[in-house]
Amino acid sequence: MKKPDWKKTASLVLLLLLLFLLAAYIYQNRADMQKLLMLSPKTITLLLALGLGSALVNCVYHLVILQTYALPLSLTDWVGVVSVSNVLALVLPLRADLVFSAAYYKRVKGLAYTKSVSMAAGNIVFGVAFSLLQILVSLLCVGLLKRQWPVTLWVLLCLGTTALGAFIALTLWAPGRNTRLFQKFRLLQEVAEGFTALLRNRTMLWKVLGCLICNNLFQLFLYQVCFQAIGLPVALYEALFYNSVSWLSSIVAIVPGNIGIKEGVMGVATLLMGALMQNGVAVSLLQRMTLTVVQLCLGTIFAIPVYRRFRQGHEGT
Repeated sequence: MKKPDWKKTASLVLLLLLLFLLAAYIYQNRADMQKLLMLSPKTITLLLALGLGSALVNCVYHLVILQTYALPLSLTDWVGVVSVSNVLALVLPLRADLVFSAAYYKRVKGLAYTKSVSMAAGNIVFGVAFSLLQILVSLLCVGLLKRQWPVTLWVLLCLGTTALGAFIALTLWAPGRNTRLFQKFRLLQEVAEGFTALLRNRTMLWKVLGCLICNNLFQLFLYQVCFQAIGLPVALYEALFYNSVSWLSSIVAIVPGNIGIKEGVMGVATLLMGALMQNGVAVSLLQRMTLTVVQLCLGTIFAIPVYRRFRQGHEGT
């Protein structure tokens, strides 16, 4: 008899609970949430354009990292796979999108799973580092311009920076070390070596930095439009903070799309910045709806080409 998958069951239960809590919160604050249903065509068009720009830059970002493995890549192999993976992340928990992309590149391109894991680790570390830097800049601006120094946020920033620094130091130290840990878990050492190789590729790092800057510009303006749409204009440095917090809240996808979790984090973030919690929830919902529409459109366009390439298997066979 097959044992029950407790991880999937727990994720489903948590998803239903979060959906219930989110729905209850939206109903309780329905007067504020109704603003999302009264957007002008101009605002909707601008939101979708910014969302599309962000999605395409994200595809280029993944292309830059994939090129370090000297793989021959078609449009389907990078735009298609990233787009389909994003759709899977909307409906499947526990980062199933990463499992799909790793399986695709292994089957179609022969890329080792350890390299896909290293690439995923690189994505997270680069994103976290950039987000922490943005939060630092935004908190400094808030302090210097508004004379507000939220202690809780500064403590969290210090803890996050320390954890990131420790992780990078560990991965740089790991390769070539014949420790008991790596003797027992050879896969862990291969992942660490792959990630370290990415960190030492300066050309790739500059390209990644360029992609992160472009992507975050799209996201910054997207958040500004979202806040403007609910009647709460924010400065660019405030949008910088909210964008970074939103991205950090999406790293560990316990439930599909981290629905409910991301909205809760954004609500708390706006509260800590001196605004109402429901404003953060409303903005997060509007940003989610925008990106969902864009991702579904791109995923639909590339679903069949990606499926065909995956079904054909390795290009050399």
